Amino acid sequence: MSRVFRGTVNLPGETADGLNASLEMDDEIIRLIAGGDELGSWERARCNVVPSGKGSFQMDLAGELVSFVPESPSAFAEAMTIPLSPEPRAGAEDQRPKYDYDAAIDEVIARVTPLTEAGHDDLLTKPILVGIVGLSTMVIAGVATVSVML
Repeated sequence: MSRVFRGTVNLPGETADGLNASLEMDDEIIRLIAGGDELGSWERARCNVVPSGKGSFQMDLAGELVSFVPESPSAFAEAMTIPLSPEPRAGAEDQRPKYDYDAAIDEVIARVTPLTEAGHDDLLTKPILVGIVGLSTMVIAGVATVSVML
């Protein structure tokens, strides 16, 4: 059974809108058709298709490279039995730094020295410093959240 996917085709390095084309495929052959003319046909076993991002697929059609953007990327990916988006790089999640807010608060508190006057006890005790730093952190996080939402 043959399936047809409409979309656009670009050659490597092209940045234009692409050529309106249809990709027709069955169990053995893949055909690329534009404007009623067949641009080529290839054995399906000699073709390799990988997602290249944002609904686009990089196709190696027996050595000829093209980029195909189907009208329905999910249906195309399902028919080709490939994922819709590129696989994440190994360890990409681990490379992003994770921020430890508790450790940062503890570090700030450890570096702050209480204000004192000669002959008087500490003006700012550790619980007050913890409260000030904690409240400041919450206010900054709230402002950052609101600014991201806007």
